[in-house]
Order: sequence, then structure tokens, then C-alpha cells
Amino acid sequence: MTPRGKADRALQSMPEASTDAWLEVAVEVAGIDAELAADLLRQACSGGVAIEPGHRLDPEIDAYVVDGDAPALVRGYIPASEDYGRLRRSLQVALKMAPLSATGGPPKWRRVRRIREASWRDAWKKHFGIQRIGRALIVRPSWVDYKLKGGETVIQIDPGMAFGTGQHPTTAMCLSALEELVRPGASVLDLGSGSGILSIAAAKLGAARVLALDIDPQAIKATSENALINGVSPIVEPREGPLDPAAETFDVIVANISGLTLTRLSPDLAPSLNAGGLLIASGFLEDAVEGLRRTFEAADLRVERVLDEGVWRAIVARRGANSPS
Repeated sequence: MTPRGKADRALQSMPEASTDAWLEVAVEVAGIDAELAADLLRQACSGGVAIEPGHRLDPEIDAYVVDGDAPALVRGYIPASEDYGRLRRSLQVALKMAPLSATGGPPKWRRVRRIREASWRDAWKKHFGIQRIGRALIVRPSWVDYKLKGGETVIQIDPGMAFGTGQHPTTAMCLSALEELVRPGASVLDLGSGSGILSIAAAKLGAARVLALDIDPQAIKATSENALINGVSPIVEPREGPLDPAAETFDVIVANISGLTLTRLSPDLAPSLNAGGLLIASGFLEDAVEGLRRTFEAADLRVERVLDEGVWRAIVARRGANSPS
């Protein structure tokens, strides 16, 4: 089995105007810097941007999985009529000024590729394929056929503007934790739902109700559409807005956001959990773990486990069993 290029953050919406040919601009950066580089390319590449993370062979499942420590390739697409030389010079300056990781080395630019319109429309699809996560979770895009095996749970997610296709290590860690921790009949809060992949997984794993909460209306739209496609709309409730600990409590909260946001929201996380409820938190690097551990434990969230995938980390914490709900 050989690795296939996979993107975690999807292409932006295709532009209305048509063009006969496109240029593919690609730069290799440290995996930790891929999202930052992609954000810079998005500002200049009207044809969309995709991230191809590095992979490593996992001998236990005989498959290639995302390697957060490996370099990633960030690809952007622009009309062939644009001034590529000027754009590349601007991007080089922007990347030099960006706060890239000290250990990743300088960005490495690939030779520009010219592709036809028809090829461009399908070029990014090759970066998405079947992904196996945890014991039996399968994430697939709609254009890839997959024959379900006994005991497997399939989540269909196509790339869109909302974050979350399962390819990023933080999403994968949250999915694995949900597979292990969600019990039949559980109530789950997906805080920062993005594409809705974690909400859908929780519903398919037996949750009786899932609240998918996000402040981005694009994410709410994506979650609604993906929940419908996966047949879990009766269970998943997408809602736009902030976390309100006074509204209701949950058995499990999964929050794949960022370390800073988790720190800011920590006073509201424990009150949003039932006594003994579990928090699955990710979206941060190794150096944020100890600070978050102290923050969570000060908020009555006892850290039980730290998960790792490359440079990325996830925390599983439990609300005190004797805490008032």
C-alpha cells in the first residue's frame, strides 16, 4: 500500500469566471506550519488551496497515516493569465515575515505546474482518499467507493470551506477518543463543529443527542448538510452561537479548537459537563499541554490522558464526580 496525498483543509469555492488553464503553485513547509502557509496562499490563489500532509507507515494497520512531524506540501491554484513571478515574490516575502516554526527549515518552493481547466477541476480530489481512524472509523469522500466491512463506521465528508475532513492529526485524535469514550445514549457537545465530522461520528457511535456549536455560519451550514448526507440529522442539532454553560449539560464535550480558546473557555467547560462527564480537547501543540493541564484542573477538570500525533496533542479530562451539575 502506498501513501496518497491527502488534504485536511479543503479547497475554497470555485470562482465563477472560467479560464482555459491554471497554474499550480506549491511550497513545502514543516507540518506544523501548513495551516499558516495555506492561509497566506488563500489570499492570493483564486482557484483554491489544498494541504498535502506528510505520511508514515503504521505497521499495526498496514496503512499510511498522517505524520504531524513530516513536511507538508501546500498547493494553490491561480489562472494562467496571472503574473506568477510577482505572486511568488509576494508570497516569499509573506512567508519570511510569518512566524514559522524554528525547527522546520525554510520553505521549499516547487516548480510551478500548468494544468488544463478540466484537470484543475479534479486536481484537488487526488489529495483526498479513504482514511481509517481508531479501531473501525472510516472517513471517505463521496467520489471514493468503499465496501463496508463488519463493525466499521463510515463517515462521508467532502471538502468544503469548513475545517475538518479527518486528515489533520487533531481531528483524527478527537475521532479516536470519541470512538473509545462515547456510550450509547450519551449527550455530546461538539464545540467548534466546523464540517460537523465529530458530531457525525458521535451520532454514529451511539450518542442520543449531539449539539454542534460554532460561531461561524459557514460551519453551521456545512454541519447541517453533512449530517443530512450521513443520515444523522435527527440526532445532530447545528446551532450558531457561543457556549452557554447555564443552558444545558452534556456527558461528553469534544472541542478541537485552539489552546488559547480552550484556556479562555475553561471556566465554562466544567459547568457544561454532567458530573463525571468527559472533555476531549485538541487543537494545540506539545508545549501547550502543561499550561492547559493546570488550567483544566483549576476548573475541576482532572486530566486523565494526553494523546499525541506528531507535534500535536489532545487531552482527555473528566469533571469531578461530586461536582454539582
